[in-house]
Amino acid sequence: MNYNFSPIQIDDAAIKEITDLLCVTFPKAKKYTEDFIRWQYAENPIHPMLGYNAYFDGELAAHYALMPIKAKIFGKEEKGLLSLNTATHPNHRGKKLFPTLASESYTLAAKLGFGFIIGVANAQSTPGFLKKLDFQLVGMLKAKLGCGKIVRKEGSNVLDYQRDWDTSSLKWRLSNPELQYKVRDNRVLAATDIFGIQAILNDFDSQYSLEDNKNYLGFRPIKLWIGIDDTINWKKSFYFDIPLKMRPSPLNLIFKDLTSQNRQFNFSGVKFSALDFDAY
Repeated sequence: MNYNFSPIQIDDAAIKEITDLLCVTFPKAKKYTEDFIRWQYAENPIHPMLGYNAYFDGELAAHYALMPIKAKIFGKEEKGLLSLNTATHPNHRGKKLFPTLASESYTLAAKLGFGFIIGVANAQSTPGFLKKLDFQLVGMLKAKLGCGKIVRKEGSNVLDYQRDWDTSSLKWRLSNPELQYKVRDNRVLAATDIFGIQAILNDFDSQYSLEDNKNYLGFRPIKLWIGIDDTINWKKSFYFDIPLKMRPSPLNLIFKDLTSQNRQFNFSGVKFSALDFDAY
């Protein structure tokens, strides 16, 4: 079978075919509407989504997309990409299309001046990213349940990695057409699928001034926290680890440097929250 590979587009026809493929690939995921894909792919104020498609006889067979982001890498702001949507139509699985899509996508990204790829991979996909695509395994995301304030450690150090949110990118992130967020006291929350639990997506520090909204997520006294953040003093915060056997799948943070510097991160130097990827 001969496939044609081309960069993804974001016109109305492209949005529809991407939406259709994602719905076929992930039939239980209700979020994949054309409005959602248009928001995610075309409306990002940093840059439209990057990536590659594979076509067979004019039909979309496989797809890989990367979301443009800004982050501080060792204290310096840089443009990078969040590895996001990967989909292969059931009729074309087993054809090893993903490595080609990824290789073409990373080559394009480097040419456009993006310095890195970061992503969250589950237990099944992690080995492929590490062995075939030369990603670094930064470490497993922590998952905790609890309530109350999250206490920070005193002092501050330059981090290896931290997502850099500005006003326009944060406004866009919170305008997700398929999900409602609650903002209160510089904290962003979202409802989970589990009764009584809401997720803390991020706690912004005083340099940000988020406007509270009146969104109500229902009676959800328990908080879920997912991420990596060594600046938190968990011993003084009323949160507890969720055992691995109770998680759907361990989530691993992975990183690929697109420059010639061969940069890698220390786990303790990374600040990564649920707002920084597409969990909610």
